This record gives sequence, structure tokens and C-alpha cells, in this order.
Amino acid sequence: MGVFSSRRNQIFAAVVAALVLVMVYVNLVSPIRAERLSLERQLAQKQKELDALHKQSEGASALGAAEQVNLVKARTRVPEVPDVEGLIRSMRMLETVSKMQLASYNFEIGKPEAPGKPQAPAPAAGSGGEAAPAAASLSLAVPIKLNTTAKGDYQQVHRFLEELQSSNRLMQVDKLSFAMKTSTPVKLESPRREIAVSLSLVSYYAPGLQKFYKTPLPVPFTKPEGRTNPLY
Repeated sequence: MGVFSSRRNQIFAAVVAALVLVMVYVNLVSPIRAERLSLERQLAQKQKELDALHKQSEGASALGAAEQVNLVKARTRVPEVPDVEGLIRSMRMLETVSKMQLASYNFEIGKPEAPGKPQAPAPAAGSGGEAAPAAASLSLAVPIKLNTTAKGDYQQVHRFLEELQSSNRLMQVDKLSFAMKTSTPVKLESPRREIAVSLSLVSYYAPGLQKFYKTPLPVPFTKPEGRTNPLY
């Protein structure tokens, strides 16, 4: 009887131990595993979202080499910010090269259109339907108008306009008018006649380029040793 009682006790203890293990698994291990699987799925989802954000923030790196070169050239001509200081430097350089005296500057910086603005209805056939794509492409660049007055002779004005075409920053002549003082008939070896020039230029900036670049364009500068004007 003692042998059977001892074996029965062992079997009972084994059953109790098995039940305890099952209870521990059900109440502790199984919820932990389920929570771990849920956290792993959430982590994978967050990793995908993070990768998508990285690709969106590093849009330029997703472009090919040729596209990046063209984008850098376009950014130099039409930056992602107005960069009025850069425009002033360009005008000062043109003034120095042409030796034409510029009086003052008046800037009118355009504002980018709000996204989601309703578009105008498409024109009817035969009434200039090709103007819509051109207008859509032009809306990518926001204009900056620059009005100034200057004084100089014909050669200086010609040199100024010639150098304007080779400027790094894209600038187009919108309006140009001349005024010359009346004087006596032209004589040989007479001083060059001074011309008063009213000039209206248009430059551009492209806010859409901000998604490709996190930092603005570097500003070239030299140490202002012995200089009183930091612009040129």
C-alpha cells in the first residue's frame, strides 16, 4: 500500500505541476508573446513610415546624377527663396562692371499661391488652348520685380544690359526707358551725353525646391579688410 500511495502522490504532483505550467503559460507567457508580436508589427509599420519620410525629405538623393546636376543649375538661376541679398550683390556687380550709377532699388516680392487653389476652366477649342500648360508651368516660379533708376552713357548702358544676360541669377528686362537732356548740336570731341535710365527687372524664386534641399544656398563672401561696403 505504501508503494501505491507514494506513486499516486507522485502522479498527483506531476499533474499539479503540469497544470501550474499550463496556467503560467496561459496567464503569463502567452500574453507576453502576443504583446511582443503586436509590438513587432507596430515597429515594422513605423519603420516603413520612417523610410517613407526619409525618401520624401531626401528627394534630391533619389534623383540620378544628371538630374541632380540640372537641379543644381536651376537652383543657382532660380533659388528656392527670394534671396534679395543675392539680387543686390548681382546688381552691385553689374554696376561695378558697367560703371553705370544705380540710384536705388525697389523690390516687389510675389507670394506663392496656396495649394489646392481651384484652376480656371479650360478654354474652348480654337481659342488659345495651349496657354493653359504654359500658365501652369509659369506658376511654379514666383516673380520678384525690381525697379531702379540709373545714369550713364550709351556704352555703359549697353555693357550693363550685356552683362545682365550672363548673370548667374535669372533676371529679365520687363520695362526699359531712356531720357536724355536736350543740348546743343553734337560736336566733335564733346563729352559723352548722359542718359537717365528707368529699368524694371523680373527675377524668380521657386518654393517647390525646398523639398529637395534642407539648407539654403551658400553665400560667397570675403573678409572685409579695408572695406566699408560689405556687398562688393
